[in-house]
This record gives sequence, structure tokens and C-alpha cells, in this order.
Amino acid sequence: MTVATLEPVELASRRIPTRRPKHVPNRRQSARSALISGLLAFLVATVALSLALETVRPEWREPEFGHRLALLQQKQPRVFVIGTSRTQNAIAPHVMSGSVRVFNFGQSAATPLKELLTLQRLLDAGVRPTAVVVELFPPALAVNGTDETELRDRAARLSATDLQHLSADGAFWQRWLAARAAPWHAQRQVMMSHWAARWQPWEERIDFQWTTLDAGGFQPVAEVTSERRAALTALAHREWKDAFTGFHAGKSSVRAVREFVALCRANAIPVAFVIPPISPAFRAKFALGVLTSAESFLLRMSNELEVRVFPALTDMTEDEFIDGHHMLKHGAERYSRWLAHTHINPWVEVGWP
Repeated sequence: MTVATLEPVELASRRIPTRRPKHVPNRRQSARSALISGLLAFLVATVALSLALETVRPEWREPEFGHRLALLQQKQPRVFVIGTSRTQNAIAPHVMSGSVRVFNFGQSAATPLKELLTLQRLLDAGVRPTAVVVELFPPALAVNGTDETELRDRAARLSATDLQHLSADGAFWQRWLAARAAPWHAQRQVMMSHWAARWQPWEERIDFQWTTLDAGGFQPVAEVTSERRAALTALAHREWKDAFTGFHAGKSSVRAVREFVALCRANAIPVAFVIPPISPAFRAKFALGVLTSAESFLLRMSNELEVRVFPALTDMTEDEFIDGHHMLKHGAERYSRWLAHTHINPWVEVGWP
């Protein structure tokens, strides 16, 4: 039996196609690229935020000023009342009758230096008031210290233009530059209160500074419980305990008031001082002669500067205040009607002397 044999297959003569291996990315290189892209994006976002803080978004830097500035573009008032949180809670333009439009430009923790800075900011923003009334609480004229001392903790909320107005030293400029280099950190409380207020603990939120404003810049304080009022009154007494015992005018405060008046005169803006009311119990906390001495000093300075003074309303009652020197809404409305009728409107009618 014959067995057939098969010819060997010539495998060598055939080409077996080879598959190219897929490109395997270098993980280290990919990670480096992602890191660089992330850093560039963060840098761009940081620069953009810093520029916005300086220009188009002042409310992200200094919310009490910035949000009121935005309201001004709608109202275009004639008389600005510049002052502290006492002004915020006391001047209610919506009840102030007369031919003049009033706007409340009070800001919390405003010393005479901060009031001067507010006027400078308004002029820098192209806002030219027809007239200005500036709150001066006589005992607060005892505040004394350098610009850096007063604004040390507020460097992040200042603009470059603000610093040019202040006698800031090199260390203060460095503190400000550090805040601008890391605006997401320096402005985190303000930014979170704007964008994600509910993510913050209640005590850290500051969105009330703009959400409670009315169209005239007034920040009304609603009625509170007697327990809450007692607690806030005790806090106010602790904060003002040094002022209750004596008065010595502070050089920096006096300088700021003089510069405020000079700036108004240089821009042909009539200016007047207003003394805010306080409750009978708060007035009684001052040692004998202290409040009289402070008020006398303010009156002497106003006479020297030839600036009219609108005195405090003296018949206000305890239940019109939340803590003895900040007014509740019903007290503010009564006071505002009185101030407009008794002082501001006559001042307008005689031509702002």
C-alpha cells in the first residue's frame, strides 16, 4: 500500500501580517500635563478674580460699599448720609419727605477714617453727591492710631486706589499684595456668602449685609425679643466701657474729619455733621461730664470748620433701640421723618450754608 506524502508548506514564503501595538500613554507625562493645565487654569482664574475685585465687582471685595454703589446707579440721590452701623439702621429715606432725595451710605465699624475713605471711593467711582451729611458720634472721635492700625484686618477689602489715599507703609502694601495673590482665600467669607451662603455656619455668613438693604440703602432692624435686646445691650456696654469713663480726642480722627470737610470743599459739595441719638439708659452709662465734653469738642470743631451740626433727637425711648445706640425700624422711621423735616429740608431750602 502506497502512502501519499504531502509537500511541506513553504511558510517562509508567506508574509504574516503583524499588528502594530497600541500607543500606551506615559502616565507620568499625562499627569504632568494635567497638573500644568490645572495650574494655568487656576492662575487665570486668580488673576481674573483679582482684576474683578479691583474693577467691576467691588461688592466681592467690600460688600457693604459695593452693593450700595450698585443701588446708586438706580436711585441717583442728591444727599448722601455717610456713617457707621448707627446710620445704617437709623436713616430710612423712604419716609423722608421733601424735595431732596436721600441715600443711606452707612457701613459697619466705620471710624472717621473709614467715613473719609467712603467719600474718596465715591468720588473715585464718578459719584458726585449734591450734598453730604456725615455721622459723627462724639465719643467715637477718641479713636486714634495710624491708618495701618485701623485697617490692619481689612487689607483684603481695600483696592489699590484706596491704598493710595492712605498713608500706608511697605508692610501694609505687602499684606495687601498677599491678599490679592490669593484672593480665593482672602475673600472666602465674602465669596461664600455670595455664592453658597447656606454652606456656611450661620455665625460666619455676612449675606445679611446686602440682602436686608432696601432701595435707599437703609438696613432696617426688626423687632427682637426682650432677651435678645438685653444680650445686645450688655455687649454694647462692654464694647464702649472705655468711652464711658473719659474722653480725649484722637489725632487721627480729628485729622480724618478735617480732611473729609476739605475734600467736600475742594469738590464744591456742601457738608453737615449729624449726631446720632442714643437711648436714655445708654446716655446714663457715661460718667458725669464725659458725653458733654465729647459733644462740646465736636461743636468747637464744627464752628472752626464752619460746618452745620444736626443735633441728636433727645426724646427717643428705650424701645426704639436694639442695644441703646442702634435703632429698631419703628424708631428709625420716626427719627428719619424728624431729621428730614427739622434739619435736612431747611438746609436744602436755604442753599446749603
